[in-house]
Amino acid sequence: MSSERWVRNVVAGAALSLLHSLPAVAAGRTSGPVYDIVIFEARVIDPESGLDAVRNIGISGARIAAISPETLSGKKTIKAGGLVAAPGFIDLHSHAYGYETATYEAMDGVTTRLELEIGVFPVKPWYERKAGHELINYGASVNHDRVRLSLQKGGTVDDPRIPGETSDDIDSDPQLEQLIHQAIPAEGYPRFLPMLEAGLEDGALGIGSGTQYAPGITRQEMLDLTRLAAERHMCVFTHIRYGSLVEPGSTLEAVQEQIANAAITGSCVHIVHINSMAMSSTLQMLGLFHDARSHGVDVSTEMYPWDASSDVIRSVIFDPGWEQRWGVSVGDLQSTVTGRRLTTQEFAALRSGNGPDGVLMHMNSEETITKGLQDPLVLVASDAGDIEDRYSHPRSAGTFARVLGHYVRETGALSLSDAIRKMSLMPARRLEGFVPAMKKKGRLQVDADADVILFDPNQVTERARYLDAKQYSKGILYVLVNGQLVVQQGTVVKNVFPGKPVYSYYRKE
Repeated sequence: MSSERWVRNVVAGAALSLLHSLPAVAAGRTSGPVYDIVIFEARVIDPESGLDAVRNIGISGARIAAISPETLSGKKTIKAGGLVAAPGFIDLHSHAYGYETATYEAMDGVTTRLELEIGVFPVKPWYERKAGHELINYGASVNHDRVRLSLQKGGTVDDPRIPGETSDDIDSDPQLEQLIHQAIPAEGYPRFLPMLEAGLEDGALGIGSGTQYAPGITRQEMLDLTRLAAERHMCVFTHIRYGSLVEPGSTLEAVQEQIANAAITGSCVHIVHINSMAMSSTLQMLGLFHDARSHGVDVSTEMYPWDASSDVIRSVIFDPGWEQRWGVSVGDLQSTVTGRRLTTQEFAALRSGNGPDGVLMHMNSEETITKGLQDPLVLVASDAGDIEDRYSHPRSAGTFARVLGHYVRETGALSLSDAIRKMSLMPARRLEGFVPAMKKKGRLQVDADADVILFDPNQVTERARYLDAKQYSKGILYVLVNGQLVVQQGTVVKNVFPGKPVYSYYRKE
């Protein structure tokens, strides 16, 4: 061998050795930016721009830095051939607080869970307790019901007298049953709006009102708080006053009240789970929303893709006459403790007793759910609660995967892009006028937050079922929250807490 040839072989060998020693990069590229994570060859669906194409995604820190048909280099590469990449889902209606339930939500594609229907109070300590401990992003409205209860107990802005994160601490109050039927005392009413406003200044994402759960709420009270929301350019999120097919006290009256308040004040009003409140009249109620919006009234609504709601027998929902109001019978009630459908005798015993009284109420038809989800005004939200056992409502674990599996793949009721839009962009747009973070969420675009999910469209489905709720959804294989993996290869990543607080623009430091 000549010396010249020997030198060429040595140089070539050294170059090959060096190539193998370099950090891993996507095939075919050795120059340009090196991203923290590259998602390689995903079918990227962005509901805002309409992009639906195979692309590579570069993520740097907590943001999406590149979306390109060109090969990108990354410190970590996820091979996503055959998977759909979408913005993480934003759940406007989650009463889930615990870490375990957050794992079910993440496995269902949720990257942001918000407690807006009822909200929390006091607001500031709620956010403070969560800082650094959350798997997914979080936020809440200020809770109307708890503010009024505080006033009934003599509370003030500085001393709300209602500690705790959830309603558990007040549900056991022996005075509660009486107080929810009573108005705010006249001497306390001047403090009502300032206490709500204090919650907004702590960063609350609007005003949440469980109107049906406190029959003592007056119409003037609702009008006043809606006017406050209008003045602050924010929304009222409400469980409406009535759920009933029978007048007086019908769903129609309750929807009209909220539409009227929005029209009078100029506020936006979001009515939660319209299918749960309107039952067989859901489509009629959606017609009211469209009529109102055609006249410039800012009202919106949501649905969850399940035929049963969840409540407790001793709630005001089951006051006498409930069968006619809801269009159901005792046999449509399913105990969340035993899993059995109730008899009349069992219902009466639970209603008058003090033991566990949770029930599922099966009151929606598949046709109603399908047509409701197809309505362009309706977004998807879960009404999740913390999963306590297998008898919990499956919507806490499988709402979003159910939409993708059943209503997209199996029945074709929704297109894939439309389903993604209803679970990401639509909730972001509902909030972005007063929640700055939402302008960077619900999209899969450069400079958007790196809340990203990857799922197999041929496999994705919910596993949670009635009586068997503690089941992770299937087919959602990767979930990133603020650029950090919380689900990897279909498994929850342990001991990571990338969830960040979501505040309104009105927050004062």
